[in-house]
Amino acid sequence: MDDDPQKEEPAFSERKMIHPWLRLLAMLAILGIGANVGAARYAAQTGQLQSTGNSEKQAGGGESPEKKVEPPDAGTPEPTVDPELKKALGSPQATMETFIGAVNESRLKDAARCLDLSKLTATEEARETKEEELAYKLKEVLDKLTQIDVYQYASIAEAEADESYALDDMQSFGEVDQKIAEQIVIARSVDGLWRFTPNTVLAIEKLHEELLERQKVETPSNSEADEPPPKVPFAIWLADQFPVEMRKTHFLLPGYQWISLAAIVLLGLLADQLTRLTLAILMKMWFRLFRRDRAPVIPNMWRPIGLFMQGVTWYAATKWIGLPAELLSVLLVGLTYFAVVAGVWTSFHLIDLAAGIAARRALTTTSRFDDVLVPLLATSLKIAATCIGIVICINVIDTQIATLLAGLLGIGGMALAFASQDAVSNLFGSLTVLLDRPFEVGDWIVAEGVEGTVEAVGFRSTRVRTFYNSLISIPNSRFTTSSVDNLGRRQYRRFKTVLGLQYDTTPEQLDAFCEGIRELIRRHPYTRKDYYHVYLNDLSASALDVLLYCFFKCPDWSVELRERHRLLVDIMKLAERLGVQFAFPTRTIQMSQGAPTSAEKNTEWSDPLGLGIREAMQVAGPVVSGVDRPGSVEFTGPAG
Repeated sequence: MDDDPQKEEPAFSERKMIHPWLRLLAMLAILGIGANVGAARYAAQTGQLQSTGNSEKQAGGGESPEKKVEPPDAGTPEPTVDPELKKALGSPQATMETFIGAVNESRLKDAARCLDLSKLTATEEARETKEEELAYKLKEVLDKLTQIDVYQYASIAEAEADESYALDDMQSFGEVDQKIAEQIVIARSVDGLWRFTPNTVLAIEKLHEELLERQKVETPSNSEADEPPPKVPFAIWLADQFPVEMRKTHFLLPGYQWISLAAIVLLGLLADQLTRLTLAILMKMWFRLFRRDRAPVIPNMWRPIGLFMQGVTWYAATKWIGLPAELLSVLLVGLTYFAVVAGVWTSFHLIDLAAGIAARRALTTTSRFDDVLVPLLATSLKIAATCIGIVICINVIDTQIATLLAGLLGIGGMALAFASQDAVSNLFGSLTVLLDRPFEVGDWIVAEGVEGTVEAVGFRSTRVRTFYNSLISIPNSRFTTSSVDNLGRRQYRRFKTVLGLQYDTTPEQLDAFCEGIRELIRRHPYTRKDYYHVYLNDLSASALDVLLYCFFKCPDWSVELRERHRLLVDIMKLAERLGVQFAFPTRTIQMSQGAPTSAEKNTEWSDPLGLGIREAMQVAGPVVSGVDRPGSVEFTGPAG
């Protein structure tokens, strides 16, 4: 098996077509989850207000509601209030004057601060969306009832903390307007400031609808005013474009809001299709200009981004049509979940596209570190996108629910910590692999008893393809404590073998054969030229053992096998030219031709020690010592 497989260019992944009905069911499920969460939040808020707020009772008969307000507990200190706000809302007179002036000057945010929104069962975002609209509608109701005389209201010196000031107490009205005016009340709120009461805020929508067909009261100040009219909120401007009959509630909502909701749905679908079409055209242009090729046809490639734009369009447009606060809260929560899911899916899609581009660029580099880094970064970004989505979803949930979840996590924290030990260990192991880089994708390694080629490095495990083609996953935590033998990082690949020659090989043939092999090594294109050994190493039972010890400088195992083959074939050719025969295990039986006579023995072996010394002197020559003896082995280049 090749330990350095060729990199394959990543291809676009095919995506299966999702049936439109399944898509619709998924959208409804997400909206349903948001609605349930919103309903739970409203119930929690309502219960909290009922348990902590001051109860306001409707008076029977002809009495105005909210005539009496429970005063704050004398032992409870009032909360710290901004001095400017305390001046603006310090008395009923100051509150009414601030409210009218702020609306006339198009400072609807300041006007909304005159409303006590504590009973408005809505999310914080829905309140911020509705407060300016409610302030403007209340001003329209006042303008259609009468000309407000702010001096009829109590000043700071006159106001009593336990009193409430209804509009019908300040001015006279007819029988019909009396019922409307008695519902517009200013009272002292919990923070000690004077505001329009929560019940007044809840009645604004109904009062405004009752007075739709009535014109504003003509007063000298209105007719002679040169100041520009106040800025109309978009929701009210949109309603004014429809006939009065369509602005009245018929089935849960006014008719124009049903039409607006249908238009918003179509607008979101249109945004989805336009986004997909635009991105498809841009991709085709990019392929034509930069790659001189046709763009691949991938069904639903841009669906995640289209759904995200669809969700964003619905989410933004829903705020602008003046829906009731309760319904607006439910829709915003549901659309938030839809947009978050679509956004996370879109981020996954964009991360995959970026990772594909980075992987193709990594193919052009010699380093394999980027092959490990690209998938790890892609996985990290997906985890980060998922965490951001979860945080956004939790932020939508009411604080009490989030606190409950935090408590449950605290109770199970110890169990979670024990269960996540391996996960954390594997995470640190992957960081070790990433930073220490003991191996890279494509390296031939031996670790934990597994030998093979590294195919992929993930956050939890590393996948190794063995030489018998199985895939083994090794947990990354093992690499922090175990040793890794990276055979793919070898600079040289050692080759050691023993060449057995027959015993009838002459010393001259042996020397010529060994020197010839050295010359083959010096001339070989893939061998190390500065270190090699070819010597008669042993006299074995059936052969003269010649040790061949050299190194190949090869990029992978396939090249090493090919070059071994070349060297061994060259050695066989050299042996054939020199008449050297390779030995194999044999047994030779020699037949004796008769014992030597005693005279022959006495002539040759009468002095065996001396005979041995004399023959050795003839073979070895004179004694060489000191500077005259041979020095270190020198590795010369090939012969010319």
